Amino acid sequence: MGRVFKAKRRVWIGFLLILCAAAVGAVLVWMQAQEDPGEPVPYTNPVYRSDAPDPTVLKADDGYYYAVTTQTTRNGTFTPLPILRSKDLVHWEERGTVFTVENVPDWTVYNYFWAPHITYYDGKYYVYYSTMLNDDDESTGMGIGVAVADHPEGPYKDKGEPVLAGISFDTIDPFVYDDEDSKRYMYWGSNGMPIYAQELSADGMSVVGEKTEAIWAGQFDVRDGYDKLVEAPWVIKRANYYYMFYSGDYCCQDSGHNAHYSVMVARSESPVGPFEIYAGNPILEMNDRFLAPGHNAVIQDDAGQDWMLYHAYDLIHPDVSGRAMMLDRIDWLNDWPVINGGQGPTSELQSEGPVIQR
Repeated sequence: MGRVFKAKRRVWIGFLLILCAAAVGAVLVWMQAQEDPGEPVPYTNPVYRSDAPDPTVLKADDGYYYAVTTQTTRNGTFTPLPILRSKDLVHWEERGTVFTVENVPDWTVYNYFWAPHITYYDGKYYVYYSTMLNDDDESTGMGIGVAVADHPEGPYKDKGEPVLAGISFDTIDPFVYDDEDSKRYMYWGSNGMPIYAQELSADGMSVVGEKTEAIWAGQFDVRDGYDKLVEAPWVIKRANYYYMFYSGDYCCQDSGHNAHYSVMVARSESPVGPFEIYAGNPILEMNDRFLAPGHNAVIQDDAGQDWMLYHAYDLIHPDVSGRAMMLDRIDWLNDWPVINGGQGPTSELQSEGPVIQR
């Protein structure tokens, strides 16, 4: 009987030792992953060689990056608000759309879905988007809508009416920022009007209080008149400053042939301003390879490095249709962002690309 007990005890001790070894191994793997999140993924622009204007991006709980872009036509089919997915910000695949032609909200005009913004809040994914109001008067009234889903690929349920409505193209290009104090803010604007900021309700379905004029068109007299029109805000918090990236002046005239577009930046100690202009604006403009870069998003990789996702016209490769999706590293110099040393979009192989957790 004693021998049996001793044998059983040895089995249990062995089993516990195996469990301890597995736990220690898991901890060591975790510690190594924290110290070495992965290898950089090389890339060459464009990272998505198809029409993908006005990209917005986030990293979801499933480990993938999801981007939503302005409407386009794929293989002759109109596609409102396409959804793209990537594991590394470099290799992208199509994953459906927020809406289909058959289920676009009835308060919108079916072929006007622009400049979306995807965000995650309280267990839900929200896609805010710009559209034309379906008021049966054939007016140019524009509005900002929102659709909500449990997963970034949907299915999405629309609010059923605009979050904001306007009389013209000044009510487009939404961006939502969730501040550290639990307040939420919506930014929008275009058409020679200011970029506005206004507090957003906790459920994300309406604005509250009064709007603030955060940045005015022509306010800072940016070189070459890039800020005669300002739009496409994207706000991040870094140290003590809120940085607003924004674009101007005209993105896509004559299918891009006469586009005059760049990315600028300003900063403030408050999410609603007043904003201080960067003297080095624009931080991203055309070069001999890419035209009219702009309407950017900002995202961090697993190493904490900031990256800019944006669109541009490819001047060299005619097979790259429309405004292709681009990627470039954001460096920081004297507390201001710098892209490619001020030389415009990168066009050569970038060996030090995004770092992704293994």
